[in-house]
Amino acid sequence: MEDAIIEDLHTTNSEAHIFFSLKRKPHTCPHCHTVTEKVHDYRLSILKDLPIMSKKTFLHYRKRRYHCPCCNKHFYESFRLLPKHCRITTRLAFYSIHLLRDRQSIRAVAELLGISDSSVFRRMQDVRFPKPSHLPKVLSIDEFRGNAGGQKFQAILTDADKHKLFDILPSRSQVSLMQYLQDFPNKKEVRYFVTDMNKIYRDLASEYFPNATIVVDKFHVIRYVTWALENVRKRVQKLLHPDKRKYFKRSRKLLLTHKYKLNKEGLQALEIMLLHSQDLATAYHLKELFYDFMDSYTRAEAAKKLRFFILAAQASELKEFHACLTMLGNWSKYILNAFDCSYTNGYTEGTNNAIKVIKRNAFGYRNFENFRNRIFLSLT
Repeated sequence: MEDAIIEDLHTTNSEAHIFFSLKRKPHTCPHCHTVTEKVHDYRLSILKDLPIMSKKTFLHYRKRRYHCPCCNKHFYESFRLLPKHCRITTRLAFYSIHLLRDRQSIRAVAELLGISDSSVFRRMQDVRFPKPSHLPKVLSIDEFRGNAGGQKFQAILTDADKHKLFDILPSRSQVSLMQYLQDFPNKKEVRYFVTDMNKIYRDLASEYFPNATIVVDKFHVIRYVTWALENVRKRVQKLLHPDKRKYFKRSRKLLLTHKYKLNKEGLQALEIMLLHSQDLATAYHLKELFYDFMDSYTRAEAAKKLRFFILAAQASELKEFHACLTMLGNWSKYILNAFDCSYTNGYTEGTNNAIKVIKRNAFGYRNFENFRNRIFLSLT
């Protein structure tokens, strides 16, 4: 506001009111392009501006209307901080977008700046995030429950190498993903495709990324073993006295923690728990074998330990491990690929958690484009 002439200033505990006008100078008529300095009249506009010292700021702008002697038209003087037909300054609009990056709700931003929710929404819609033109070398995919645009689940694509959000898709369906991917010119340049154990994603990668190595994230694999161990624990504790049953439930972390991480007291408590059931002791031993497999350094070492685990799980005849064995039979090739590279779905899962915070703060989004814009504003 270099050209502003401050005429008066009033402040209260919560508000600041600044009265100003601009220096008079020649203006070009927007209709006939004639230069004129003739003032027709003055009008007062009250504008909302950036807060000053946490006070809501109002600008009382005494603006001129110029008269064009050539075409007899009237027009307002130019003021670069105020877009046409707006009562909010440009810098206040930009600041509202900046605050949205902190994952605050739109209502919280609106209340802080003293503007309406719809004003913040309109500013958010002014920011566009177009579809990327080229796929990254390492593409990671996952889904999250967004409930936006009439779809229960949305898909998220990230660059697992550079740890950047790539895009958000309105649906995780195979048709939607195929339509999205088919226009990219560099599909053959994708070297790694990181995913969970979703057959749709695997088939999609096989069709669209012929040169890519499909990698199944380790986190999704280890859950099958911990679920199996937990199911054995639940089966065993149902047969125990109510007091011991509560103790088993409270001490479940002893079973799930890697044995070498337990202290002396933890090892003694674990030994007492395993004495109650041979099935529980066998399930715990299988869990430790699988943890040892996951700690492998090379693919050859991992393949050897995985075969040993499968044989041990088959010999145990525990029904709770049947689902785990079926999963390994279908996905072991892609699981072992994870030991040839350092790429995981860790960044993607972390992004999903951030999206859940954004969604929860807003009490959900019905419009997918607004939801996508909000995610990009907060995470890029």
